[in-house]
Formats: sequence, structure tokens, C-alpha cells
Amino acid sequence: MKKLDKKSLPNIIYIAIFLVISLVPLFFFSNKQAAIGNETKAEKPKLSDGVELTANIDSYFAQNFGFRNRLVYVQNMLKEKLFKTSGQSDVIVGEDGWLFYGRALDDYLGTSVRGEVELDRMAAVVLMMQEYVERQGGQFIFVSAPNKMSVYGEYMPYYYIEGNGSGNYELLHDRLTELGVNTVQLKNTLSAKKLDGVQLYHRLDSHWNNYGAALAYEAMADELAKVYGGEYAAYTRYSSLDYTVKNNFSGDLEAMLLPGSHKKDEQIEFDVDESFEYTNRFRGVDDLVICTGNQTAAVDKSATLFRDSFGNALYWFFANEYTSLTAKREIPYNIYQAAEESGLVAVELVERNLGNLLSYTPVVPSWNLGTEYFGNITKGTDATEAVVRLNKTADGLVELAGSCSGLENYAYIYLKFTGQGAEDSAVYQVLPGEGGDFTLYLTQEDADILEAGSDVEEYAFIVKNGNEYIEIPANLTLQD
Repeated sequence: MKKLDKKSLPNIIYIAIFLVISLVPLFFFSNKQAAIGNETKAEKPKLSDGVELTANIDSYFAQNFGFRNRLVYVQNMLKEKLFKTSGQSDVIVGEDGWLFYGRALDDYLGTSVRGEVELDRMAAVVLMMQEYVERQGGQFIFVSAPNKMSVYGEYMPYYYIEGNGSGNYELLHDRLTELGVNTVQLKNTLSAKKLDGVQLYHRLDSHWNNYGAALAYEAMADELAKVYGGEYAAYTRYSSLDYTVKNNFSGDLEAMLLPGSHKKDEQIEFDVDESFEYTNRFRGVDDLVICTGNQTAAVDKSATLFRDSFGNALYWFFANEYTSLTAKREIPYNIYQAAEESGLVAVELVERNLGNLLSYTPVVPSWNLGTEYFGNITKGTDATEAVVRLNKTADGLVELAGSCSGLENYAYIYLKFTGQGAEDSAVYQVLPGEGGDFTLYLTQEDADILEAGSDVEEYAFIVKNGNEYIEIPANLTLQD
């Protein structure tokens, strides 16, 4: 047997240490470690996974090897402290300890500006929501929460150059204003208030703090008072109250960047009593549905607030001011149900997710506009093909969902049903989606026109092209 060379001993020790360190994560494998950031916890792979088995094993091991979260913490901390960079793709390390959400970067750089038709479609969807709520006797407001970097861009790394010109936020707001939609431009409101030296967003989180949410609520209340009357003006002006700054907030970006970090962020707490009670089981601000009641409300009205994570702070102000509130984190928005239940329907949607207006079109019943609504209509000759599906919703509505490549260039689209005579025509506006997708919701009374045995003889799309309406004959293919 060959005698061990003393010169080889350091190499052997080094290899042994390397193998031990490499095997430690395997020996301490645990599936009880928390998911990091927004990742979805991988399920334990099964032989029945088939062709996905290998990929599922990789994902499962990658999320559960021993000390995984602690090792990620150490790696990302070293990158942040030594190199001022992020070890998490969704987190941007900014100046003076500010963190930003990477998925909002395209808006900041101006690289994701939607086309004219898409922006018009978004505006058309919001307008349909408002028109339906008001037809039902209710009131409506839409607001978009600005991305954090849109307000605090001065803390972004120098190598990210903010885009010139208007982005989706500004362009959509301009369209909504032109259409008469009740909305407010929060980016201007928050940027102006920031100049007073008040911090409006968390340093270690992607969202506004309570002060930023208070300003958003006040801007919405002022707009509602201007449009619908003074009852909305009878609210507490929270931004004028005394407040306490407490270091007790856990930031989502800090948790994504440094899993297991106990570092806290500042939160503003107003010196005001909470006057409402939760009327359903409340577990936390991320609940899908939050219901409240308020016997001393300043605004004697029920409200439904469709919201995303920015509503975690915003809903509190509605609850503290309204007789009752239902705050929902659901998509698509069920405007039909909300208009039945509430006097006010409010929609809050963060800037980076404005495209959801087309990806998840809301449940909004249309109504028969009649051909007289359009005035002169230019008759097209070439027919278009559309594949459609009929479904019944849980609310008893009839949903007609379809796709038609000939509709891709239009924002305002209507479906015309014609019976034995022109006087039998009915015309309904459809909700435009992505590309040529469209959706139409009808109440059962209106949907009778689609039932078997109906006397519909012709279908046609009416589209708005500039100031002109064009009727396009349509061949609808019903798909199961």
C-alpha cells in the first residue's frame, strides 16, 4: 500500500471539508422551510408526475435543502452590503437602504407602454363598469396606485434611467378623464405631498404606508364629493391629524431579499380611534374578503372595494368612514354582484398590473343599446368569423366568450342580433380582452335571444373606427 504523502494531506483535508459542507444541506433536508418572496411552494414529487417528474424533483429539492433560507440570506446580504446589488431578481437594491420591486421596472424604464388600441380597450372596460353601476343607481370610482419607483425614483440605482414621456399610468388616466370616468391622478398627488418631507412608501416594502394610503383615500373622497355630492366630503382628513412613527412593519421586499430577516420598517399610525368592527372572520389584511360595519360612520353608505395588495392599508379608511364595507381581492371583478349589494363600487389597481383590465375582464352585464344609439352606420360587406362559448355564471348571467381576429384593431365593439325584421335588432357592447378576445355578459332576460328556438337570423359586429361606426357581418361558431 502506498504511503500517504505529507504534501497531499492538505489537499485531502480540503476535499473532505468540501464534501462535508456539500452534504450537510442533504442531511438536513426539510420541507418545512418557508417559501421565499412570491414563490409557490413546490409539492412533493410523485411517480405519477410522468414526464414532469425530473423537473418536479429539481424544484422540490431546490426549495427544501438544508439551511436553504439561511444560506440565501447570507448570500444576498453579502451582495447587498459589499456590492450594492441584489441576490433576488424581483428586488432592486436602491440608494440609502431603499428597496424596489423589480416587476415594476418596465413601467419605470418606459419599455412596456401599451399601444393605442390596448389603452383604449382598458379605458372602455373601466367605462363599462362605471356605466353599469350608475344604471343600477350606484356610484363608482377607479384609482390606480402608483408603483413605488414612480414616486421615489430618486432612490433607484443610477444605471436605471427613468423613461421620458408618458407611460401607461398617465395615458390611461388621460383617456379615462376624457370619457368622464371618475378617477384621480394619485402619482401627482403623492409626488407633491412628498415635497413636504413626509414619507409615503415603506423603504423595505413595495407598498405605500398608512400616510400614502390616507392621501389616496382623501383624493378619492374629494373626487366622489365633486361628482356625486357633499355626503362624501364628511370624512376625517387623516393627513391633517397627529401621528406616531413606529418601527414595527415587516417589509415584503426585505423578506424576499433576506429570508428570515427580523429587520423592521417604519409605519405611521394616526392618533384616531378605530370606529368599525369586522363582521366576518378577520385573520389579516391579506384576506380575500374583509367585511366591516360601522355604527358611527361619517358616510351613510355601503361600499365594495375591489383591491390588490395596496388595499391592505387603503381599506381601513373606507371601513372607518362607511356604514359597511366589503373589500375583495378577486379577479375578475364581479361588478354585477357589487352593484346589487353596495351604493358605492370602488376599484383600486396598482400601476404595474393595469394590463389586468384586459387579461381578467370584469363581470359586467351589457344592455340593449338599440341601433339608434349609433346614428349612421357604414355597412361592411366582408364577413368575419368568430368562435364563441356560452356559459352560465354562478349569478345566473349568461356569458358569451369568444375570439375573432377581425376585432384586434378596435376598442369599442358591439354585437348585433337581428331577427326577422330590422326593428327586432338588439345591440350589446362587449368587453374587449387581449388581441381578438371578447366577452359579453347578459341577464337571463336579455339572454333569451340566444336560447334554442330564438328567431335570430343574423349576427354582426359593430366597431368604432375614429368617429365612424362600421357593421361587419359575423358568422358565429358555437363551441362546447
